[in-house]
Amino acid sequence: MLPEIEALLQLQRYDAKLMEIQRKREDVPRRREGLKAALDQAKTAHEHAKKELERVRLDRRAQEKEIEVIQAEGSKLERQLLDVKTNKEYQAMLTEIQALKTRRSDRETVILEFFEREESLVAQVKQAERRISEEERKLKEGEAALEKEGAALDQSIHSIKVDRDLVRPKIDKTLLARYDRLAGSRDGIAVAEVKKNACGACFKSLTPQTVQEARRMDAVLHCESCGRILIWTEGSAA
Repeated sequence: MLPEIEALLQLQRYDAKLMEIQRKREDVPRRREGLKAALDQAKTAHEHAKKELERVRLDRRAQEKEIEVIQAEGSKLERQLLDVKTNKEYQAMLTEIQALKTRRSDRETVILEFFEREESLVAQVKQAERRISEEERKLKEGEAALEKEGAALDQSIHSIKVDRDLVRPKIDKTLLARYDRLAGSRDGIAVAEVKKNACGACFKSLTPQTVQEARRMDAVLHCESCGRILIWTEGSAA
């Protein structure tokens, strides 16, 4: 293999590894935001449950006050029964008192429903509080882990760049410029290994002549389909 071809393959491998690690490094902030978002969602759920609990309690208290008014009206009517002169008036007042009792019973049923709803919401609030604590723990531990991971990835990126920059001067400037143009327009992949008599990047079949020329590894070849630089490696014959 020509030293220049070997250097190209080595450069491509460094660049491919660099792209992989850089993608992981760029994903660290997104993962951190995901942890923060989970905590924000827990806080939102907690706030919603608290507000709903307060609303239900206010509604229950309103019903209780209405019962107090109904009780007062009923007590007043019961006292007035003593002063009724006719049976007709007496029956009418009894009907009114019974209607108040029915209203009171209806309100008491509603209050019981409110109590049940309150009990459920109190449980939701407590559950939301536990979830907040759990998400805060995850965020703290996650941020520490991501900080450590990010530092390790930064170190790897730096190390690969140093190694890659030692390889680049070994390649002819014209060929290196072509490599850089291809990498910029082909998603970072400028060099393709021959795989099963095809370009390992675009997967287009190569002519028998191109395959033979690539096998000799004594010249720089290009894929007629995608333009990438073709290289024959140990795995090409598989």
